Amino acid sequence: MNDWEDVTAFGSPPAEGGAVIRPSAYGVVTDGTAGLAIVRTPLGLFLPGGGMEPGESPLETVVREVWEECGLEAQVGSWVVRAIDFVYSPSERTHFEKQCTFVDARCSSRRGAGQESDHELEWVTPESAIADLAHPSHRWAVAQWLGWRG
Repeated sequence: MNDWEDVTAFGSPPAEGGAVIRPSAYGVVTDGTAGLAIVRTPLGLFLPGGGMEPGESPLETVVREVWEECGLEAQVGSWVVRAIDFVYSPSERTHFEKQCTFVDARCSSRRGAGQESDHELEWVTPESAIADLAHPSHRWAVAQWLGWRG
């Protein structure tokens, strides 16, 4: 699955030139009940996840990021969707084409607080996540997940 031309895209490429491609992966993480894990940061609410390290698969990224951001051990499931998010990072002064892979995962245990001091784990309903997540691709992914799980 390396072709990104036919996936849902949010935002537009910058008019003044190209965007830096950033492969990313995020988890729609459940706690075994009705809750979804989201991460509150100074920039807003997000699904746990982020940029992929060189040589890392989307599944490995989600497991690593869920641990770093939330302090949770996660087991990745079988559901996968992809989307592109065109975003501008004021701190990096760069436009990014975030090639996002979203997967389902289940929290298997909590190992303490996450390693990122400005990230706070919250458990919310899927409907709250759709209403409150900062990136449109994250809201879309949760809606797609809801439809998949029936």
